[in-house]
Amino acid sequence: MSTKNSEQPDSLAANRPRQFRRRLGRVARWIEHLITGAVALLVLVWASPLPPRVFRALDCQAPLQPARFIICLGGDPSRVIEATRLLNEGYGERLILSNNPGGAAMMRMLAVEWGASPGQILIDEHSYRTADHPGSIQRHCGVDPAQDTCIVVTSYAHLLRSKLCFEKAGYRHICMREPRWERQFRVYRSSLKNNYRILTELFYELPALLEYRLRGHI
Repeated sequence: MSTKNSEQPDSLAANRPRQFRRRLGRVARWIEHLITGAVALLVLVWASPLPPRVFRALDCQAPLQPARFIICLGGDPSRVIEATRLLNEGYGERLILSNNPGGAAMMRMLAVEWGASPGQILIDEHSYRTADHPGSIQRHCGVDPAQDTCIVVTSYAHLLRSKLCFEKAGYRHICMREPRWERQFRVYRSSLKNNYRILTELFYELPALLEYRLRGHI
């Protein structure tokens, strides 16, 4: 009896590595199936007309009209260049550059380099995310959301979320604007390459829109 009892634990111990390897193999196969399915779905979505349709729904631009303020949101330098060009073309009286402290200073330098008069520039250096811009601009730049006309310059994929944030904060007279080179870039790219870029932007922007909706920012 003592011999059999001593052999049984040894047999169980010997089976444990085999059981572990079988379980590990099943997990690996499931991961492989999930990755394969995800890649297949991504390829189908990439080649379908759905991404461009969703992407076009982010466009909330209106015909340009002269405004009191041109508001440039922090981000890609092309936003500053576009905002400065609009200022030089007579579409605004003052240029507001909105970002965090270091970012706002860099935006001001770039705007001056592109021809903006320093006396026309107002700085908001208290905005760290999209939801911060409307309130911070109102507090630090003297904008009246209910009365003042504003052109808001940001990147294309960021247009809708920005517009909804400004409207939530009470801005009643805003016109959204993307950098003009971005608009030309979207028109002339081939469809499949454009779909790839669209997907990368949608994977970021759509969850951000959902998050902002859940948090009450829009």
